[in-house]
Amino acid sequence: TLDGTLFPYTTLFRSAKSFEYLMNRFSTPDEIFGPVSISKLKDQDKYERITENYLPKSDIVFLDEIWKASPSIQNTLLTVLNEKVYKNGEKEEKLPLKAIISASNELPEPNQGLGALWDRFILRFIVEGISNKDNFFKMIAEDVDINHDPINLDLKISSEEYKSWQENIKKVVIPKEVFDVILYIKTSIDKQNEKNSKEAEEIYISDRRWKKAIKILKTSAFLNGRSEVDLMDCFLLKHILWDLPEQIEFFEELIATAVKEYGYK
Repeated sequence: TLDGTLFPYTTLFRSAKSFEYLMNRFSTPDEIFGPVSISKLKDQDKYERITENYLPKSDIVFLDEIWKASPSIQNTLLTVLNEKVYKNGEKEEKLPLKAIISASNELPEPNQGLGALWDRFILRFIVEGISNKDNFFKMIAEDVDINHDPINLDLKISSEEYKSWQENIKKVVIPKEVFDVILYIKTSIDKQNEKNSKEAEEIYISDRRWKKAIKILKTSAFLNGRSEVDLMDCFLLKHILWDLPEQIEFFEELIATAVKEYGYK
């Protein structure tokens, strides 16, 4: 957490399984998605992975240094992130996945075929070191057992609750003023791209990303006890729309202007 307190990232869900892995350029699909079943390959002539205790059977996944992973892993993650499906031999496994969290010391290199995977990570944060001296001292001095779960089981989210939330989030209404804000932002991006002389400077936001951004806004409204999105939810877009760090300030100003000028009547 921001104050330096460490919690295991599966504490919010009951009976959740987690999987984490530190990527490197020698990582293989076996290490992420499970080893190939030798018995099925030998006896049934089927190429199928044993996915238990690996990503396909996990609720929460943490992939560290994701851009160092091999292309075969990254390509498989495209379907995992978008459809929550893993093709295991002849069958498709529907994944129990609730979140994939990733970290990296660098952003993906341009023109390396990584744009599609980067596009699928919806919420993006640049995390700096702890600047507050009290929080910094607390972080380095306290002996915290990160495997200790401090949250009572009764407070955790059950599978039934999670499923119900997903259905209720779909019912959240997007009012006209929020559509006006989003339309202004999208139009402003198009105008900005027309001014850019270099293709590399263009801001690209896929339709997939816009659609998932709307779901983030609806989720925010639902978790705050509201039946419709309001203008404050729109400020979450600053964590969604940027591709490069130098675009963050542009989006912060653009969103603030859009809410002020086109949101309020």
